[in-house]
Amino acid sequence: MIPDQEKEEKGSIKLRAQLSETPGSTPTFRRYPTDRDVLLKSSHTWIRGKRTDDDAGSYWRVHDFLYDLTDFVEKHPGGRDWIAATRGTDITEVFESAHLTSLPRTTLQRYLVREAGGTRNSPYTFTHDGFYHTFKRKARETAGRVGTGPSFHMLVLQDCLVLLSLVLQVTAAATDSFGVALAAGIFLALTGNCAHNFLHQRDNWRMYYFDLTFLSSHEMRITHVLSHHAYPNTIYDFEVAVLEPFWEFLPRPEKNFVQRYGSLVLDPILLPLALYAEVLKRVWFILSGQVKLRPENLLPLLQLIVMAAFAQSFRKALWLWLGVHAACSALIVGLTLAGTHHHPDIFHEGDVMREDRDFGLCQLDAVRDRVEVNSNLLLVAVSYGHHTLHHLLPAVDHSKLVYFYPDLYATCKEFGVKFNLVSCWYMILGKYLQLANTRPSLIPNTVGGSGRGDR
Repeated sequence: MIPDQEKEEKGSIKLRAQLSETPGSTPTFRRYPTDRDVLLKSSHTWIRGKRTDDDAGSYWRVHDFLYDLTDFVEKHPGGRDWIAATRGTDITEVFESAHLTSLPRTTLQRYLVREAGGTRNSPYTFTHDGFYHTFKRKARETAGRVGTGPSFHMLVLQDCLVLLSLVLQVTAAATDSFGVALAAGIFLALTGNCAHNFLHQRDNWRMYYFDLTFLSSHEMRITHVLSHHAYPNTIYDFEVAVLEPFWEFLPRPEKNFVQRYGSLVLDPILLPLALYAEVLKRVWFILSGQVKLRPENLLPLLQLIVMAAFAQSFRKALWLWLGVHAACSALIVGLTLAGTHHHPDIFHEGDVMREDRDFGLCQLDAVRDRVEVNSNLLLVAVSYGHHTLHHLLPAVDHSKLVYFYPDLYATCKEFGVKFNLVSCWYMILGKYLQLANTRPSLIPNTVGGSGRGDR
C-alpha cells in the first residue's frame, strides 16, 4: 500500500472507531481531518489540515475543477484574505454560499487550470435542480429588490453597542466598580456577537469590533465561516472540535460521565475562562513564529490602557479589565453553546445522514431557529437570529434576512420540507441533552422532525 493510501485508510478506520459503533452510522467525509486531535487547535491548524486533506496543491478547488486564483487575490471584491487563506483547499461550499449572482462563476472560469483528480472529500452536493440552487434562484430576485448589505438601523445598532461598552469600561475604571465592569463585559459580548454579522461580509472596518473581545476576526473567518458554516456539526466543524474534551457534542458511545453531565457544574467555571484560553493560544502561536501578529489583535490591550488612564491604579484597572473579558467570554460562549445547533433532534456527525446530501438541506438539518430571538433586530443581531437563513445566505446582512423567508418557505413547500421554529428553552435544554447523548441516531435527524422519535 502506498503512503497516501495507507494514511487515508488509517484515517477511515480512526473515523469509524471514534464517531460511532452503531451499525448504519457511516462517516460523512472520506477522510478524518488532519490535525483535528492536536492539543492546541486554532485557525492555523485547521486550515493547515484542510490543505492536506483536500490536496489541491497550489490551486483552489471548486466542485471538480482546479483554479489558479493567484492573480485574483488582490482583485477579490470581498477582500484578499478570503482567497489568500484558502489556497490549496476545496472552497466549493464557501464559493456557493457566499455568492448569489452568476458573475463570480463567470469570473472563476478565467482562472481554470484543469479538472481535479479524485472525488471531493466533502459529502455535500449542489445540483442545479436541488433544494439549495432552487432556493438561491428565488433569493437572487429578492436580493435584487432589497439588497444584501446592512441597513441604517443595523449600522446604528452596532455602533451604539460598542460605544455603550466602551463608556461602561471607562466608568468602571473611574468608579472602581466591578459591577459596572461586568455590565461592560455583557455589552462587549453583544458587540462581538453583532460584529459577527460584519465579518461574514466583504472587508469593512466594523468587523474589527469583533477584535475588541479576545477573539480574532481574521481567525473567525477561518474557524467560523470556512469551517463551521461550510460543515456544521461535522468532524470538519472547528467550533465542535475546539470544545472537546470539555464539551463533547458528537454522540460518541465512549463519552465519560464528566463529559456527559459535567457541564451542569463546570459551565460557571469554564465559560468565563474560555476566551482567555483562545488568547493564550494566539500568543503562543505568535511567539513560536507560526502566525503573525495582526494590528487588530492589540485592541483588547488598548482597552486596558484606556481603563488604566481613568483608574486609581494600574492594578485596579487590570482587575476590572479581566472582569470585563470574563463576563464577555461567559456570554459569548454561553450563547454559542445553547443557541442554534445542539439538540439530540439535530444532526451531529455520527448520526445517519439524509440520503439527499444537498448542501441546503444538510444546513437545515444542523440548524434550528428560536421563535423569541427572531422577533426584533436587536435580538437577531446579538443572539444569532434568522440562523437558518444565515447559514443559507451567510454573506447577506442580518437586517435583510427577514425578506428571504418567503423564498425559504416556497422552496421548502416545493421539496416537501417541514420548516418550523423552536423555543429558546428547547435549545437550552437541548444543549445538555446532546452532551449526555451517546447514541447516534439510526434515522436521519431532518429539519422539522426527529429521527430519534421514530426509533
